[in-house]
Amino acid sequence: MRTQALALAIATSLLSLSSVAATVTGGSSDAGKVAAKQSNLFGSGNAGLSFNGSSTVIDLAGGPVGQANKAIARGPESNGKTYLKGKDVNFLAGVVLGDTRIAQVWKNNVSFNGDTTTINSVRQMIVPPLPFMPDFGGLVIGKVEGSAVYFGEWAPKGANYTDVASTDLNMGSSSRTVWFSGENPTTSMPNLVNAKYNVVGINQHNPENPNAYTGVLTANYAVGGSNNRLTGNLDRSGSASLGFDNVVINHNGTFGNAGNVSGQFYNNAGALAGIHRAGAGVQDDVAFGGARQ
Repeated sequence: MRTQALALAIATSLLSLSSVAATVTGGSSDAGKVAAKQSNLFGSGNAGLSFNGSSTVIDLAGGPVGQANKAIARGPESNGKTYLKGKDVNFLAGVVLGDTRIAQVWKNNVSFNGDTTTINSVRQMIVPPLPFMPDFGGLVIGKVEGSAVYFGEWAPKGANYTDVASTDLNMGSSSRTVWFSGENPTTSMPNLVNAKYNVVGINQHNPENPNAYTGVLTANYAVGGSNNRLTGNLDRSGSASLGFDNVVINHNGTFGNAGNVSGQFYNNAGALAGIHRAGAGVQDDVAFGGARQ
C-alpha cells in the first residue's frame, strides 16, 4: 500500500507538465551513464538527465534543483545539515515518506566577473523504492546565469550513502561522469568577434569547501571563416590550467577539438556549456558553462 501511495505521489508531479517542449541538447563523458534529454519527470520537455539508460528523465529545474532549494529554504536541522524530504517533492509524497531523509543537499554561488553561477549538490541517501524513480547517487548541478543551461558531474551512490552527514559524493568512482544539458541550443551560429564568456568549471566539487574553475573564453566565428575558434583557459587554486587548444566552432553551434573538448552554444550564442577531458582519467574531467559578457 505504501509503495502504491508513493507511486501516486510521484505521478501527481507529472500532472502540471508543460504543453510546450523545449529543444534540449547536451552531452556527457559517458552517455551510457548520463544522457541529456527532454525531461519527463518533475516537468516535461525541459532540460533533463537520465541515468544508466533509464527511460526516466528528471527535469533539472523542477526536480533536484527546485526540490533541493525548497529544502534549503526550510533551513538546516539540529545537526546543521539540510535534507531533501518527501514534502519537498509534493504534499502526497510528504505524507507517504514522512520525515525520511531522501538526500543531503547544498547550494553554492560562484561569482565571477559579475556573473553568478549557482551550484546545487545532492547526495542521495535512499534506494529508490520504485523502478522508475531516479537512482541519481551523487549529483552536482551548475546553472548558467540567465539561461536554462546546466552542467555538472555525477557518480553512483557510494558505500557511505546512508551516512547522516557527509560531503563525499563518491566522485572518486571510476563511473564518475561529467555532463551538460540545456534548452534553446544555437543551431546556426551568428557572427562573433572576440565574444567573451565568463565560464565556471566543476570538478570533484566539495559543497562545503567549493573550489571551482573560472576563466574567460573568447569566441570568434564568421560564416566560411578560417579562424572559427574558442580560446582561453580555466584555472583554479591547486590545479593545472585547462587550455582550449584548437577548439573549432561549427556552423551548427557545436564546438570541439580532436579529443578533449566538446560543447554547445545556446540562446543565439548567449551562453555555452561543455566538457573538458584532458586529464589522466575520469576523475580529472571537468564540466563547464558560462554566459556571454
